Amino acid sequence: MVDARDLARLVVRLLQDDRTGAFHAVGPAEPTTLGGLIATCAEVAGTEVEVVPVPPESAPPPFFPLVRDVPLWPGQQRSAARARAAGMPATPLAVTAADVLAWDRDRGEPPLGHGFTPEQEARVLAEATGSRP
Repeated sequence: MVDARDLARLVVRLLQDDRTGAFHAVGPAEPTTLGGLIATCAEVAGTEVEVVPVPPESAPPPFFPLVRDVPLWPGQQRSAARARAAGMPATPLAVTAADVLAWDRDRGEPPLGHGFTPEQEARVLAEATGSRP
């Protein structure tokens, strides 16, 4: 995951410098997990969350496209060192989350329509914890 503004700054810098080559434009600067992303977003939004692990089959793609089998993880990691050396900034994850939240609240439209409905979430959580919805 990378802040799109950081990617744009890298592309502009590469064009200005007439540089070619492959650059892994990945981020944030500090690695995080999906749980870490959720915790950061909750903190920025001023709310509390409880992350409840659920089996991936309970939430098939497209709900959680970032969830992958653990054996594939090392092959999915990339170093942003070359992109950073070329001038790509590393906006802190909390800043990106805060800016996206502000954008979403300012757009004056209904909430984005992705993810579980409250009923679907209750069912999946009940199945994962062995309780009733």
